[in-house]
Amino acid sequence: MKLQHDTDINVDAVRDWTVTDEGWLQIDIPLRRAGILSYDTNKGDAFSAKEYLSEDELFNADSMKTLIGKPVALTPHPKGGKVNAKNFRALSVGTVIDAFRRGDDLVARSLVQDESAIKLILNDKSLRGASAGYQCDSKPKVTGSSKWGDYDTVQKGIKYNHFIICRNPRNGSARFNLDEIMTKEVNVDELQEQVTTLTKSRDDLQKQVGTLNGELLAANKKIVNLDSLNTESYERGLKDGETRHLLNEHAKTLGINVDSLDPKLVKIAVIKKANPEMNTDSLDEAQIDTALQMAMSIKPAKSFPQNPRRQQVNNDGDNSADTDGHSSYLKNIFGGGNAN
Repeated sequence: MKLQHDTDINVDAVRDWTVTDEGWLQIDIPLRRAGILSYDTNKGDAFSAKEYLSEDELFNADSMKTLIGKPVALTPHPKGGKVNAKNFRALSVGTVIDAFRRGDDLVARSLVQDESAIKLILNDKSLRGASAGYQCDSKPKVTGSSKWGDYDTVQKGIKYNHFIICRNPRNGSARFNLDEIMTKEVNVDELQEQVTTLTKSRDDLQKQVGTLNGELLAANKKIVNLDSLNTESYERGLKDGETRHLLNEHAKTLGINVDSLDPKLVKIAVIKKANPEMNTDSLDEAQIDTALQMAMSIKPAKSFPQNPRRQQVNNDGDNSADTDGHSSYLKNIFGGGNAN
């Protein structure tokens, strides 16, 4: 079957589709258009004819209702041309849930519910065609002419049994696309409003970026300053520690116990050792440091321990003959004393 139209068919027409909460694939699939359906035994058809499908017949309400609830199958059409109770379980992958007119197309809103079929349709981009399975109450032999060409048969009383999703539909317009959203009529005013809004958003973002860059530079300066301050504090701490160590060592040489004294009291004790008469009560920190420098410049005097002097003995008053040196001297010189 082939539809003959005055204008070319866009086989890549974009249609609606979605995945439901249940994971089913819902697709709006165009099935048929009014026109001339050509059959030719030379091309493998069972008969030769040019059947006329009018718009009135295609969009007849009773006819479209017969499509709702009918099964969706994958290629090919079943043997005998019908899906029935015997082959339904093997062939059906979904259901038609609505049928309506969209422009020149009869559209079947279809729900593909079989998991394997959904995966196959999503992954195989060649499965984007459809073909309706139907029968007519009558096909009277009537010759005539339409805007699509001459015909020799007319379709009457169409009743649908199923439709299949296939690769190469005979009806070139019966195609759907799962890769894009459905096109809409372009509203220039809406587009201009969107452009204005996006432009303003871009300008606002650029201002924010400029502000953030300024804040980032200021933060970097603070980090650099903090690093400098930390370095200075570290070096000052080292210097203060070294100064305190030297002060404590100097105080120890002066016999000052620094264990229980804070640095200021150690300074005052060193000053007092060098200048006992100095009144340190009225000195401020700077004056104490100055006095300390002067005190520490004076080296403590070395001590020279001396042995105690030998005590002198005067024996002149001692009457003992053994200890009277003078008497002994006289005896030895003059023979005085007890000498006979």
